[in-house]
Amino acid sequence: MNQLKILCSFVLGLMMLSISRGHASEQTAASIDWVVDASDRYLCRGYYKPPLIENSSENNFNATADNTAYDGADRIILTGNTLITGNNFQLQADRLSFLNSTGDGNANRNVRIRRPNSLFIGDAASVNLRTNTFDLKNSSFVTHKNGLRGESEQLIGAPNGDFRIINGIISFCAPNVNTWDLQAEHVYLNQSSGRGWADDVVIRFKETPVLYAPLLGFPLDNRRLTGFLVPNFSIGSTSGTSIVTPFYWNPADNYDLLIRPRVTTARGPALGLHGRYLFRDFSLLELKTEQLPGDKLTGADRHISKLTFSSDTSKALAWNVAYEDASDGTYQDDLDNFVNLSDKQQLTSSIGATLRNHSWSTGWIFDRVDVIDPTISGSSVKFARQPQLIASWAHYGDVWNVFAKGDATEFTRNTTGLLDTDPSEGRRLSSDVRAEYPISAEFGSLTPAALGFARWSEATTGLTSQDSGYFTYGASLEGNLFFEKSSGNGFVHEIIPMAKMIIREPDKKPTVIKFDTPDAANDTVTVSQMFLDNPISGGDFVGDTRALALAFTSRGVDLDGVEAYRITAGRTFFLQDRVVTLSGATETTNHGPLVLESTIRAARSLDWNIRFKSVTDGETMDRATNELKYRASDTDYLTQRTVWKDEALNQSDLYFSRQISRKWRLLTGVQWASNTEERINQVVGAEYTSCCWRAAMIHAYERDRVTSADGGHYVKLQFELKGLGVLGRGVTSIMDSLLEGYDFSEARF
Repeated sequence: MNQLKILCSFVLGLMMLSISRGHASEQTAASIDWVVDASDRYLCRGYYKPPLIENSSENNFNATADNTAYDGADRIILTGNTLITGNNFQLQADRLSFLNSTGDGNANRNVRIRRPNSLFIGDAASVNLRTNTFDLKNSSFVTHKNGLRGESEQLIGAPNGDFRIINGIISFCAPNVNTWDLQAEHVYLNQSSGRGWADDVVIRFKETPVLYAPLLGFPLDNRRLTGFLVPNFSIGSTSGTSIVTPFYWNPADNYDLLIRPRVTTARGPALGLHGRYLFRDFSLLELKTEQLPGDKLTGADRHISKLTFSSDTSKALAWNVAYEDASDGTYQDDLDNFVNLSDKQQLTSSIGATLRNHSWSTGWIFDRVDVIDPTISGSSVKFARQPQLIASWAHYGDVWNVFAKGDATEFTRNTTGLLDTDPSEGRRLSSDVRAEYPISAEFGSLTPAALGFARWSEATTGLTSQDSGYFTYGASLEGNLFFEKSSGNGFVHEIIPMAKMIIREPDKKPTVIKFDTPDAANDTVTVSQMFLDNPISGGDFVGDTRALALAFTSRGVDLDGVEAYRITAGRTFFLQDRVVTLSGATETTNHGPLVLESTIRAARSLDWNIRFKSVTDGETMDRATNELKYRASDTDYLTQRTVWKDEALNQSDLYFSRQISRKWRLLTGVQWASNTEERINQVVGAEYTSCCWRAAMIHAYERDRVTSADGGHYVKLQFELKGLGVLGRGVTSIMDSLLEGYDFSEARF
């Protein structure tokens, strides 16, 4: 209830702050180059459009005026509509007096100075027409690319385009919109480095002071700059209030470091680091780590880390290194997965390389598995490859195509909790060869192929060892037909029946040793898997079969070439019992599951997707998914998904996003386990985008994905001032992980 009150108060505050009316004022530099556009294309109802600086020259300048005077020595005096242009610099004034020899002069009344992408106006200015320096009094200015505008008592411009403001006010808001601004004694705008600095700063909302800072830095463009980032703030039910105050250090273009101190009221202080180094050959070294010494709740020192190295993937030789480490299996649930570990229970660290050309590739990988969840033991522990050698080759000829792949792998794993029947280590050789003779015609294709699978493995099981070696030969005949009909309006309907006859026959009944084959290896869930030469993933096993796979596809293509619908159904029919199986038991079913897959585009913004799988050798439902996706725009969408399992409703998902006005967006999402009547996760949030600021707030619940136990509630806030940064960017990361279809777009300032 308290979190609901916080959410309501926050939304009410946003609504009151959003009722901002710009007040009319005298003409400023920003208003001169501002083009009003009342359409919904621009959130600020306009845009900057500066004129070009004409007659620009590096070595001389052009001058025009109503009257010209010369003192006979060196000084030139121009009065009435004075305009001087040269060296990407333009000066207008009612009166200009300058020395021809040095370019030093003074401009008075209605002074207007232009540089590329910037405009300055004021009452009077000291200028140098040869260096383009100036000192402007009672000025206003605008820089068009980043939308920065302001006023000052004094503005000093340097030859390189930098300028300094004394006793001024700056803002990234549109002209005559004074929602927020910065009032500072000195502001330094360095265009060459892309950074701005201000000292003795007062941040004002609606011209009311709300915050003071002795020093404040901010970016002028998209370049990475060293400095403190806007802090992140969140409230959670397990870790309490969390505040992150990151500092970004960018000493060079090819390496940087993010220092991320975090304080959580329930657990204590933690320090996170994220460093990157880009080598000259475009190899990337990246480190992420967070250390939490002395967790107040657990009393233990906790940490989470990941180190990766990847070379340029466009080169013939590619390297990959990954190291993962964590103190325990609940760190990612208690805090967050700051380092993006691959798993919560078993971490895999690896090093490998691949050498390839257009027709072949070879490589090796060496990895290690660390079990950080104490509930994982015995046969549930994954094998590590120490090492694995892999190779593949493809030849596309005028008549025959030949494909080959294989691996040689040494496996090992932790022996804690293993039974005498569970292998602890072993080695394997596997190779697959396919030679095919494709025949194509306009109405379809036919591809006969010869198949060969070689397997040899040896393992240590308890105090004994076992080995197995066998060769599986086979053949397949795969074909399809194309039937096409065009409607009078150009809509194309296609019907594609497909069939594949396959025979696989091992030379003997082997003893199957399972290293990297998943438990659900025979669980065919897609039509495409039915047409594989060997549907078992991993290189452990190839079974015997005589089977016929049949599939039927109907699809339609509209005038724009967009697929309007696709409906595919398929089933495998077995012509004999399978004796060589992964489980060791003979499989006697006559056919596999019936699989139905459909994608129907009912309208340009509405998709209807169905996935259905029957039980093996039956027609009753094993699992099914019905999904409706309505997406009118990036911010307006609705997704509803229903999942059935064993003919019972298992899970319901709903994701909703609606832009209720030009500035307001509401989002919500929930995953509901119907079988247990429990939430899996839930999020409710609101986003508000104004012309020069944006805010968001969410309340979320997420269940522990490992233990499926009760999860945690948390409230997160996010606030962004245009040009200064984002406070609490964690809101968008939570929405991205919990809300399907959520797209965090740049603010439409």
